[in-house]
Amino acid sequence: MFKTIKLNKLLLTILLPAVIAVGAGITNTFASQEKEQKKPEKDGIPVPIIMYHSITLDDDCCGEYVVSLDQIESDIEYLKEKSFTPVFVNDLINYVNYGGELPDKPIVLTFDDGFYNNREYLYGLLKKEDYKATISVVGDYTINASESGEKQSALYSYLSWKDITEMRESGRYEFCNHSCSMHNLSERRGILKKEGESADDYRHALICDIDGLQKLFEANCSFRPNVFTYPYGFYCDEAEDTLKALGFEATLGVEEKPNYIIKNDSDCLYKLNRYNRSGMTDTLSFMENMLKDF
Repeated sequence: MFKTIKLNKLLLTILLPAVIAVGAGITNTFASQEKEQKKPEKDGIPVPIIMYHSITLDDDCCGEYVVSLDQIESDIEYLKEKSFTPVFVNDLINYVNYGGELPDKPIVLTFDDGFYNNREYLYGLLKKEDYKATISVVGDYTINASESGEKQSALYSYLSWKDITEMRESGRYEFCNHSCSMHNLSERRGILKKEGESADDYRHALICDIDGLQKLFEANCSFRPNVFTYPYGFYCDEAEDTLKALGFEATLGVEEKPNYIIKNDSDCLYKLNRYNRSGMTDTLSFMENMLKDF
């Protein structure tokens, strides 16, 4: 019996390390597979898109949708250090649909709602850093800014048609349609269908609002945007179909996920994901959180 026990101990001494090694290998394999499942390989060019809103010069006035000019400058410096190159959404469209090219590590900086401070505060920084910005304009805000006759303020005003024309001519900005009168949280909630609204009535409402703003762009600024930005990110398939029928070649959403841009695959340009840049966090924290997905 002593010999049997001794033999069993000897076998255990020999085999246990092998069992442990095999087990560790299985565990590592499972961990590796799980890691791959969490972050699968994707086709196409990865393109992060940042979503900014209003800009302030006072760091104490920063909020969830208000960033300081210093924060934007810090963001741009970080992106330059990481070798990112700024592009317009239209550069993505040109790459996908028209045989264009994209630089290494493209990134898009978007600014929602058409705040006047996007011109007053941002232009000098864009020129200095050789950067560009995508601005999404709410029609009602721009109409009021253009017709009120009030002196514009970077604290609360919005862009006028004249501002948009001059900014676009600078080459530093492109402009998107952000709806004319649907940027609100009324019963429609952005551009969503109202309860009980028929499909025909809904489509008519979308066309009147969105194409109505297109016509205002054309009449006042001599161009029609080909990118639509969903107010608050509210989305539905019926709206997307209508936007495509109206000639929009890309749409912007608000989901914080990566984008992969694929040549000749126009579907990849719709409901593009964006990461909201809160003024309540620093550049390093925001960028590391965003770029971990890529």
